Amino acid sequence: MNIAVYSPNWVGDAALALPFISHLKNKNPDSKVILVCKDWVESVFHNNPNIDNVVSLSANQTRVAINTIKTGLILREKQIDYFYTLTDSFRSAVIMWLSNSRYRIGYNTQNRSILLTKYLDLPGTTVHRSKKYLGLINRSEVNLDERYINLDDDQIKWAKERMHRKNINNPVALFPFSVAKSRTFPKKKINEWLSESSEHFVIFGAESDRKNAEEIIQQNKNIKITSFCGDYELRKSIALISSCKYAIAADSGLGHISSIIGIPTISFFGAGRSIETRPIGRRNIIIDKSELCNPCKKNICCLNSIKKSDVNYAIESLHLDS
Repeated sequence: MNIAVYSPNWVGDAALALPFISHLKNKNPDSKVILVCKDWVESVFHNNPNIDNVVSLSANQTRVAINTIKTGLILREKQIDYFYTLTDSFRSAVIMWLSNSRYRIGYNTQNRSILLTKYLDLPGTTVHRSKKYLGLINRSEVNLDERYINLDDDQIKWAKERMHRKNINNPVALFPFSVAKSRTFPKKKINEWLSESSEHFVIFGAESDRKNAEEIIQQNKNIKITSFCGDYELRKSIALISSCKYAIAADSGLGHISSIIGIPTISFFGAGRSIETRPIGRRNIIIDKSELCNPCKKNICCLNSIKKSDVNYAIESLHLDS
């Protein structure tokens, strides 16, 4: 039996889909699991023993109607029996319908129920996104001890050698940026949070974050900071993150990645989003000040309310020496 999964489109959501894929494979060990995803999240699924085949789609393959149709028709070659969509988009349901898959399962959003053979209503209360995905297969538990992202020995060796070549030893990963600008760390707060630290911080981000990363470095010359923004593709960034002692993260995809691969992670949240999108992992700490106000969804007050003492307490709570 061939079972396909249409992945969420963002790195963080793709990471939160990993428990769903694990449960799906465990439930159907003899079936072939096919993962359909955008090419920019493909690295999240590399070397995953629960996935037998990855179909990577460029933005152009789903951006316009004719290419969406072509993508659905091409997937007919996979002879899909069951097709789950973890996105709420109408387009994903169109692709599933065109693929000729026998059963098409997803949530009833964007008036797409006519294209699905089985649809569920969205949860009536706010639930964590990983559990929302699991609800499609009547599961709810997330195994925090499972290795959802797998790096091979060569990738780990490469990362250690690259850090050594850059004269960086036992660094702290810093993810100050987010796709949503409102979730990005305020620059003035970074200086407050990191002041007097003797750690070597490494900023990770996209090419578009490079300029802002350099500004952070210039504004904090008394702190050791190196930027890797735009230097490495996602899979190599994951390997480099794996060699860090802990991570400080905005509400972003990389914060999910570091937590899932077992790096102690401190995540900063605003606007009450931590209930729904906090990282999964044994060693993560959430700093969320949004309970003190009626969230405006802009994160401005929430992030600016975080003090250095909050950050120091979170670092101490990681028990890095134990």
